[in-house]
Amino acid sequence: MNYTGAHCPVCGKAFTETDDIVVCPVCGTPHHRACYAEKGACANEARHAEGYVWQPERPAEQALPSAKQETAHPTVTCPRCGAQNPAEEPVCTICGERLYHAPNAQQPPYGTQQPPYGIPQPTVIPPNETIGGNTVADTAAYVQMGADRYVPKFYEMEKTRKKVRWNWAAFLFTPYWFFYRKVYAAGAVFLVLGVLLSLCTATPRFQESFAAIYDAQQQYLAGTLDEASYMAQAQAFYTLPETIGFFAGGVVLHVAAGLCANYFYKRKVQKDIADLRAHAESPERYRLGLLRRGGVSALLCVAVIFIYSAAQQLLGVAFFNLLS
Repeated sequence: MNYTGAHCPVCGKAFTETDDIVVCPVCGTPHHRACYAEKGACANEARHAEGYVWQPERPAEQALPSAKQETAHPTVTCPRCGAQNPAEEPVCTICGERLYHAPNAQQPPYGTQQPPYGIPQPTVIPPNETIGGNTVADTAAYVQMGADRYVPKFYEMEKTRKKVRWNWAAFLFTPYWFFYRKVYAAGAVFLVLGVLLSLCTATPRFQESFAAIYDAQQQYLAGTLDEASYMAQAQAFYTLPETIGFFAGGVVLHVAAGLCANYFYKRKVQKDIADLRAHAESPERYRLGLLRRGGVSALLCVAVIFIYSAAQQLLGVAFFNLLS
C-alpha cells in the first residue's frame, strides 16, 4: 500500500516515498521506523482492545462531500481498494492504483485487473470483515508473526469455502511446523506417524543392506570396487520394500502436512479466539490472552526435535531387537 501523504501518529509528519515505514501487525497503523522504535509500540496500542483498525486518510474535500459537490465533481472508483477518487486523478490517491477513466476506455470490473509483469495482486481485506466470526484485527493479533501471510490466506479460504491451501513451511518442516504454530493435536499425529514410518529403517534386512551399500560406496571411491558391482549393490538397497516404503511414506506424509496445515491452523485460531472472547473477564484480559495463546513457540519446536529424534532411536532399537 502507498502511504505517501498519510501522517505518522508519533511525529505527525507526512510520509514520503523515501521514508522507511513499518506497519503495526495488529491494527495496520503505519509509523516511521525510527518513531516506532523510539516509542517501543504502536501509537494506537491502547485502542487495540476495542478492535481498532487504521484506515487511510482522505483529503478534506472527500471527508464530508455534499450532494452539490458530488454532482459538480464526478468520482471514479479505484479497482483495487474501492476508494472514491476525483475523476481528474490519473491514479488512486489512497493506494496508487491506475484509474481506468481515460476517454473511450472501459473500466474493468472491480478486482479483475491484472498487475503488470505478472505480479500477484495482494488480497485487499476490508477492515470490517470477519474470519470465522472473528475480526481481522483479532486474528492478526493472535497469529502475530507472519500475520501478513496467514490472515489473507484465512480470508480467502473463508470466502471461497476451500479447506485446502498449500503451506510450504509445513511441507518442509513436518512435524515441527505444527508445534512452532502451537497446533498441538495435528502436530502429535504427524509426529507419531513419522516415528512409526522410521521403523522401516529398523529391520535387520534394511540395516544389513544399508551397511553393505555404505561399504560398497567406500570401496568404489577408493578404487577397489568396479562400477558394475557398486551399482548392483545400490540397486539391491533401493529396491528393498523397507527402503521404498520409507521414502514413499515420507513423501506422502510431507505432502499431507502441506495440504492440511492451513486448515488445522485456521480452525485452531478461530476456536481459541472464540474461547477467549467467551471467558475473558475484561477487554484487557482478552487482548492478553490473544498474545499468550497465539504467536509461535520456537522453544517448543526445538524440544520436539529432540523428542522426535530420541523416540525414533529408542523405538527403532526395540523394534530391531524384536525382529532379530
